[in-house]
Amino acid sequence: MSALPSALAVPATVRVAADPRSKFLLVLVANVMLMSAGSTRVLWLVLVVVVVLALLDLRVRVAVTLVAVNSLLWVLSELPRVWHHGAAVAVGLLVYWLLRFGLSIALGTWFVATTRVSELTAAMNAMRLPRFLTIPLAVLFRFLPVVIDEAHGVVEAMSLRGYTGSYLWRHPVDGLEKLVVPVLTACARTADELSAAALIRGLGVSARPTVVDRPRFRVADAVLVALVAGLVAYRFWGVWS
Repeated sequence: MSALPSALAVPATVRVAADPRSKFLLVLVANVMLMSAGSTRVLWLVLVVVVVLALLDLRVRVAVTLVAVNSLLWVLSELPRVWHHGAAVAVGLLVYWLLRFGLSIALGTWFVATTRVSELTAAMNAMRLPRFLTIPLAVLFRFLPVVIDEAHGVVEAMSLRGYTGSYLWRHPVDGLEKLVVPVLTACARTADELSAAALIRGLGVSARPTVVDRPRFRVADAVLVALVAGLVAYRFWGVWS
């Protein structure tokens, strides 16, 4: 089976060693806050959280990229305040949503990159979730990084053959075809490999599997839960005040 992409592989040392349930709670609440009305009040707080988590746990290149992109979007979102022009308003409106989606993607990247499939499965079993939810989530959680890795490999192969840069601008449909077809073929092969691996690991058995590393509440979980409570309190304090 294809190896997990180096950019999204779980690091040997994860500084925020929290339960997947606590991390998922943070991602869920932050996304709800970002996409809700009046989210500007908590936007900079979520940005700070994303920067800290990325610098703590993600690979240096991934962390720097996420921090740089979201910081640039933050600066552009403030453009209408200093330049009172229609173009600035249009850019600010576009970046308004791009920044929120960018922060959501950054949090999702951190969640995927710091959570092993075995930890996620153990946490979902501890919550007594039905197997028709546990199995698809576990497979999807393992499948998405592999798809990203396959797409990265196809892009590198295209660049070696000269199908990058101006070629993509001059022939976008042909370039998209050269990217999508190999990726879909690789995804079909990867899906077969994942299905075989899941059967070997007994993912579809009716009995509840034995958990080696049981999920437990730690200091990092307390910090994340307190952070979630702080985001909610700060958001609604602004509504009530």
